[in-house]
Amino acid sequence: MASNVFSEIIIFVSVLIITAAVAGLLATSTHKISLGISSKGDTLSTQLSQDFEIINDPGKIPRDSVKGESTIYVKNTGKNPFSINPDVISVMINGEIMSISNSAVFQSSRTVLRPSEVGEINITYNNSGYHTIRVISEQGVSRTLKGKID
Repeated sequence: MASNVFSEIIIFVSVLIITAAVAGLLATSTHKISLGISSKGDTLSTQLSQDFEIINDPGKIPRDSVKGESTIYVKNTGKNPFSINPDVISVMINGEIMSISNSAVFQSSRTVLRPSEVGEINITYNNSGYHTIRVISEQGVSRTLKGKID
């Protein structure tokens, strides 16, 4: 009779230990998942607040064949200002990084785009025809336009 009681106590204690271990694993996993979601949410929030669009007409992207430059227009569609300084923004055409000769807010000398402002990025590129243009901001937000450089 006493041996049955001890066996049941041992099984009960074993079940409690296993349950506590499983609960600890679940709590740790849930905490790691919530930290990952929070981090991803912060990144997404930053990217959305610093959003932009390329607003060139895809059928006619301006090119100055004398200077050897093409002009890309970007509009800040986010909530925060961001820089279009050539040191922090990148432009790629057909997968190649281009040299930025000049960039500024449209009809200004500032290089920080406030919300709803348009910026002008002049790149050293003199080839006409259809091209894939990608602009990448300092925060890693990128936009792509397929268009004809005229």
